[in-house]
Amino acid sequence: MKYSLQWIIKHKGTFDFEEEITFPCEMFEKYAHINGLKDVIVSGTGNLDTRDKRLYVDLNIKGTMILPCALTLEDVDYPFDIDSTEVFSFEKPDPLEDVHEAKKDVVDFTPVVFSNIMLEVPMRVVKDDANIKESGKGWKILDGQEDNDEEYIDPRLAKLKDYFKQ
Repeated sequence: MKYSLQWIIKHKGTFDFEEEITFPCEMFEKYAHINGLKDVIVSGTGNLDTRDKRLYVDLNIKGTMILPCALTLEDVDYPFDIDSTEVFSFEKPDPLEDVHEAKKDVVDFTPVVFSNIMLEVPMRVVKDDANIKESGKGWKILDGQEDNDEEYIDPRLAKLKDYFKQ
């Protein structure tokens, strides 16, 4: 999703777009919290301010994240819909501004789209039909309803209960 300054000026500074983006699987190898993306469609409008040499873009990003289930590590499809307004500058912007610099008079939306998606990845998801063991050798899952902790006395500390009988 690259647009040159000449192309934008040719369209009188205002344009609409809608494209499907495919991200390669290799991009997600270094991330443990996301396994991939599919059906990513980016749409929106761009408006060029010729005085400031800035392009203002309203983005709508829709698609599906493929995330690992927090319990079983199976793939979970997680739909997303993100709205964002981004500013691109054709001149060197101030480092304190939240503005993306266009390299060689070409605006590339792909890295901006990817960073917006990565900001929306949830901390954890659980598959609806996730089947996990309730207990195993030496462990069990506590659900909070069983409150037997007060009755249980660690055998190593059993002698201490006689000390406080007074």
